[in-house]
Amino acid sequence: LTKEENYMKYQNRYIFSDTETTGRDEKDFIQIIQSASMLTDGNCKTLDKINVSCAPLPWTVPTPGAYLTHKKIDTLQSSATHYQMMRSIHEQWQTWSQPEPAIFITYNGHAFDEELYRKQFFWNLLDPFVTNTNGNGRSDLLMLTRLVSQLFPDLIDFEINKNGNPVCKLESVVSRLGLDTSNAHDALSDCVFMVELLKFFMAAQPKLVDDYLLQATKQGCAEFLAKTKVIGYRHQPFARFWTYPVKFLGINPINQNEAICVDLNYPLEDVIDLGYQDIMRYLAKPNAESPFKIIRLNKSHSLADANEFDFRFDCPLAELNANAEAYDKNPEWIERVLVASTDLEQKEWPKKEIIEQTIYEKFFSNADKSLFKAFHAAESLEEKLSLCAAFNDSRAKEFAHRILFQEGKSNLPKEIVTFNESLIKERWTAEGPWPCVETYLNEAEELKQERTSAADQHIIESVKNYLYNQQRGIQHG
Repeated sequence: LTKEENYMKYQNRYIFSDTETTGRDEKDFIQIIQSASMLTDGNCKTLDKINVSCAPLPWTVPTPGAYLTHKKIDTLQSSATHYQMMRSIHEQWQTWSQPEPAIFITYNGHAFDEELYRKQFFWNLLDPFVTNTNGNGRSDLLMLTRLVSQLFPDLIDFEINKNGNPVCKLESVVSRLGLDTSNAHDALSDCVFMVELLKFFMAAQPKLVDDYLLQATKQGCAEFLAKTKVIGYRHQPFARFWTYPVKFLGINPINQNEAICVDLNYPLEDVIDLGYQDIMRYLAKPNAESPFKIIRLNKSHSLADANEFDFRFDCPLAELNANAEAYDKNPEWIERVLVASTDLEQKEWPKKEIIEQTIYEKFFSNADKSLFKAFHAAESLEEKLSLCAAFNDSRAKEFAHRILFQEGKSNLPKEIVTFNESLIKERWTAEGPWPCVETYLNEAEELKQERTSAADQHIIESVKNYLYNQQRGIQHG
């Protein structure tokens, strides 16, 4: 397939997904308790959907604030296990994306839902990277919404926050389009909202949407950057945002996820004359006062062609285009910048020791992955235990033992039951990076004073009783 033909394949299949969870803050230790996904064609016509939920894992502490948001207190008594739910999601996504690649679309998902899916597939011995491998791509619709709010502020009657900026939360945006949001923060409802929002954007600004969808894969994002003379780049790490006119210089030779760009606002001569050490210094801090910007190709960004869409830069567009052309005439300088990017000291992330957090520390071997498939397919406990013993990675053994414990304690070897009971006791009684039961019991009491409606009081009381009962059961063995 040519690049254009490959891109067009993505236009035929989108998978929208959303989650509801046991908490918000302790991301490595909260759990998905509801997940919904919708498969659509290239015109956002629904083809299929899945909506599944499960009980909290016995070592997961639910938090009352999260349940007040999504109201899923029925999951506290669910008989469905986390393993069963995550397997059903994974199998459905594979079924949907195997006939041809799909774009997986979330809303603020690259900061939240996507990582939860990845880590919790990992916990359950399932391929964590289903959304961006085998030709699939992934996009965060929040990035497109932010771009629309800046480029076309009158397209939607955006709610305005106290700082004078448009509010881009999904519930707020779709309510301004006239959708009924009374069931917002239900995973399936939020998927419907995303479908309707993308459909609206497609009708209103098809070129902007086409460019956005092209960026769903690393290859597509690099292609967009390479073919666009002046790129408008909205960078919003927190509440504030900055907009830069940038030109793509190339891919970091030792990190294929990094696109090195130059900020066209800076005086051309000053940037071209930078010494090698200065180039390295600026590359090391690309989002501060630096003439260089680094765009990660494996995540969604708010990017558009500045010659097609008006970013209202202070510098005249003609001058920005002239600067971009001038850089193209200096291939030796561009090569020097790319070489400098390889000389930067690689950032050392603190080593993760707790098993749930180790997804990026070391990937499972192909041999173990083959055994995982057999483990999922095995019908007898004896066969599953035999496969567990054959895993090479100790993390896989522990995850498998957790899965077997979820599915039922009876007939499990005593050491597996004892280990999991110790894990439960640790997570509910010891301090750590996981949710603290005492903290959230206190939160429940505070929320009871603030949220006085009968419905909210019922949710708070349900979570509080669950916390008390679990805590009491652990304390009394």
